[in-house]
Amino acid sequence: MNRATFLKNVIGAFGLAVLPPLSYRHYRKLYLLQCFVRGFQYYAGPGLLDVMKEGSLLELVREPENEFDACAIALHFNNEKIGYIPAEFNEVLSRLLDAGVVEMIAEITHLNPDASTWENVHIAVSVLKETSEPLPENAAYLTWLTTPEYHSVQLAENYIGRVKTNGRNILSGEDFYRELVENSETDEVYDLIHESFGNPEALEEVVDNSLLIVNRNKLPADLIMDELIEAIEEGVIELENIFDEKGYIVAQVDRLAELSSRIERFESVLDKSGSRFFEVVFKS
Repeated sequence: MNRATFLKNVIGAFGLAVLPPLSYRHYRKLYLLQCFVRGFQYYAGPGLLDVMKEGSLLELVREPENEFDACAIALHFNNEKIGYIPAEFNEVLSRLLDAGVVEMIAEITHLNPDASTWENVHIAVSVLKETSEPLPENAAYLTWLTTPEYHSVQLAENYIGRVKTNGRNILSGEDFYRELVENSETDEVYDLIHESFGNPEALEEVVDNSLLIVNRNKLPADLIMDELIEAIEEGVIELENIFDEKGYIVAQVDRLAELSSRIERFESVLDKSGSRFFEVVFKS
């Protein structure tokens, strides 16, 4: 067993504070990534919440043959897959894992069973740096453990919530994916989903949390008055105060699924607080 593996095992069992004095003085934990577990609801995670604890170690498992994402990194708890590192953050981490140049540690930092499943488990991926010198001031953030921003357990200014309409059944993420494929005239829809989300589960999660948006200022002329932006309850859900650019609204996903052949891409965009949405960009 090498020294890094020994330290990793000690941290998992007892925590950083009880490392032997000589080791503790010379090692610093640096956080490379902090995020929610992507796709948590689709794997064994929900059934393991009762036995998970903050500080529990997770295994980072590379899946280079993953059909949706060659950079996929699965997260395992007690030898059970509970989800993935989000695809938008996994490219550099996957290269580091493949090269074996650093020993990375994944651990649970926050548990919230009251949140939606996609926000139940927040994790951090870190490395141990052997040093007795203080970090440069501009790198101090690498030692900070951040508190996750929950959207499913509180109504914040930047949170839309699950959109429903009176008298109309809004598609679930799973149904949206199926209808998107069925309404596509070619197999290009699979490339569209893979390039934008990495896998169908990620797309379904976005739909289920009403994170698909459109900008009516960019809509093709024939869609401006379409049901795509039909009034929801008392009016269209506007996002004017959430994005710097005006015109954003929540997409009507059941109508959107019928327009599969018109969609050019799903573009990742951040609101003013840094929360991620996906804008639907249409072909001209």
